[in-house]
Amino acid sequence: MFLLWCSFTHVIEEIRVIVAICMFAVAAFFDVRERKIHDVVWLAFGGTGAILYAFEFPDIVDIVSMTVGVTLSSAFWFLRLYAGADALALIALSVILPTYNGLIIPLSMVVIATVISLIYGIIYNIAANSRTFLFSNKKIFEEFDEPIHRKLAAFFLIHKKAKNEKFVFPAERIVWQRRKFRFHYDPDDEFSKDDAYVSLAMPLTLFFLIGLLGLVLMYSIIQLKSF
Repeated sequence: MFLLWCSFTHVIEEIRVIVAICMFAVAAFFDVRERKIHDVVWLAFGGTGAILYAFEFPDIVDIVSMTVGVTLSSAFWFLRLYAGADALALIALSVILPTYNGLIIPLSMVVIATVISLIYGIIYNIAANSRTFLFSNKKIFEEFDEPIHRKLAAFFLIHKKAKNEKFVFPAERIVWQRRKFRFHYDPDDEFSKDDAYVSLAMPLTLFFLIGLLGLVLMYSIIQLKSF
């Protein structure tokens, strides 16, 4: 009987994983294509996750994880670190898959998605700025009135926008008729005009999807090696 219950619990957990992956896949598709995610996505998948609690009640760790997820998403939205859709994505994930093999998933996804997005952004900016530096007769960032240490930081954080480049936000401003860097991210910023300096604003749902897939794949590999 105990083995049967453990097997049933495992099946429910795997269903939750599938629901979470499907949610992020759908959300990332609309986020990349339209830069807008309809609330019905979170309601449909989050509702499915809630219904599954009729078959397996949440334990104390699940409840703590949900609380952590809601708290983090609310704080990030209030501090304007997350757009509304990103905050709702984290809340829905907290309901669908609060824990996975002992991990608090909302917190884990915040860390993993942030690390992936930072690494991707730094590599992208280095490549873009290196290309600009190599194929231009001008010194990089010479149009900015900034000290050398900020120009060095900018090399990793911003780049000149390519024609029709998507998913970027303005990274410069005018102060007393001088061009200055603007490193602060506002999720409500409009995309910047061509030839301006920008920072990447890739859809966070895409990094959530990559992070969750990577986490599940890594655990599956560990399980296979343990046999």
